[in-house]
Amino acid sequence: MVKANDFLSIDRAERHEVDTPVGKLILFVKPLTWIQQQQAISQFVDFTMDGEEVKPNIDFGGYWQYILTNCVTETEPHLTKNQLLALSPEVGQEVVKVLPTIESLMDSFGGGEPDPLE
Repeated sequence: MVKANDFLSIDRAERHEVDTPVGKLILFVKPLTWIQQQQAISQFVDFTMDGEEVKPNIDFGGYWQYILTNCVTETEPHLTKNQLLALSPEVGQEVVKVLPTIESLMDSFGGGEPDPLE
């Protein structure tokens, strides 16, 4: 039997161990809800028409700030939200491997349609 909770995004964060150049960082990452996915698309992706071609303009900095703020619930060692936003490029490059990507977000937004970024 289907329950009401079956329709909801899981609220439990998944534990990820990330090997960074300076050591192991553990992140607890929860998925975006459907509304958060729509917010991310509307805030960080603009589409313009160039003749027949649709061209996306993506604010990657804003996107990753949104993802770090809304998806990462906890870290070990403990980092504040402000500290998460100040990761070094080398650490950030490893952290994004366990976070929702803009491509996965675009795929969910398009409902299986071809990816406009390709």
